[in-house]
Amino acid sequence: MSNTIILAAGPNGLGVVRSLNLQGIKCQVISRSKGDIIHQSRLPELKFYLDGKNDIEQHKQLLGILSNQPKDSIIIPTSDWFVTFLTENSTELKENFTFIIPNKELSEILIDKAKETEIINRIIPIPKTVQSIINPEQLIQTLSLPIIIKPRSHKHMVLGCKNIIIETEEQLDSFFERFKHVLSSLIAQEIIQGKDNQQWVCNCFFDENSKMTQAFTFNRLRLSPSHYGVTSYAISKYNQSIIDLSAKLGKALNYTGPAMIEFKQDPLDHIYKYIEINPRLGMCNYFDTSCGVNNAYATYLFAKKEPLPEIKAMEEGVIFMSLYEDLFSRLSDNESLFNIGKEYLVNLTKSKHAFIYFSWSDPYPSIKLGFIQIIGALSSLCRRLSRK
Repeated sequence: MSNTIILAAGPNGLGVVRSLNLQGIKCQVISRSKGDIIHQSRLPELKFYLDGKNDIEQHKQLLGILSNQPKDSIIIPTSDWFVTFLTENSTELKENFTFIIPNKELSEILIDKAKETEIINRIIPIPKTVQSIINPEQLIQTLSLPIIIKPRSHKHMVLGCKNIIIETEEQLDSFFERFKHVLSSLIAQEIIQGKDNQQWVCNCFFDENSKMTQAFTFNRLRLSPSHYGVTSYAISKYNQSIIDLSAKLGKALNYTGPAMIEFKQDPLDHIYKYIEINPRLGMCNYFDTSCGVNNAYATYLFAKKEPLPEIKAMEEGVIFMSLYEDLFSRLSDNESLFNIGKEYLVNLTKSKHAFIYFSWSDPYPSIKLGFIQIIGALSSLCRRLSRK
């Protein structure tokens, strides 16, 4: 068995460790924070974290940890930051390690949304996009409100948040006044109208010929933060249209390795439109595994040059739940706590569930996070009461 190192980021890394553990594969983990949830898991054999104050320091620390690892170790990244690190240091690292990421040129394109959307638009439908923002008039002429403003990549996090939603011309003017000096770090897209449940995800794997070898699709039901965040509640559903679009995209890009590809169906023309690709295993990768499609294991086998798993039919009708995020997102939308709890209980009795943090074989991450969320909620309540 090869020495396996997971470059872990939140639930992404936790899911990979759990998926490989089901196949009897033990892992070491390296995270960017001592507080990463992976450090609460009992499954990793060794745990490391980076405490450098900036990217340069953390890059040096990570290279130092890897220098003490045995030759021919396998590395599996679970965030864009880690993919970028491997890309930038690939020449040095490939002498002693195996890792499956797109080639350097493609990785740089897919992590930069300005470059990415220009390329993807030639292959499959995407929302109307402005890659180079100039002024409010340009956006009004090119896009229809509402629009979403996104950082180009993890290297361009200038908003102080994941994205900004602009619904009025007044908000647009305010945005330009505040961010006029960092426009080159941002892109703008027309928001596809419709409900959260028009969003779909394909978690899949492509071989050395860019042929999709396995795929898992799920229908997002809710997001956190509400409507424009990450998956908090979803259901596994087979969607051939999404699989076909993802396979077409991977082939056109000459893509190899695991990918998480997101779409939303436009209610105006009923076309599935591309939202994003993550060139790595995504946040919900253990959901894939729970439904019979272990993309983490496929990544491991491919790195070892061993035959990939037999293609199995995915299990449909399984509910994915990120409990804490979904609960607080719904409360922020002013839903009734009683009605939320009632729906959760009804669904628990009717459907199999896959939880983002909880696992019977590895429960402590969920317990620890629950404790942190409760303390945070109580602190917030005390602050509000103290203002009265």
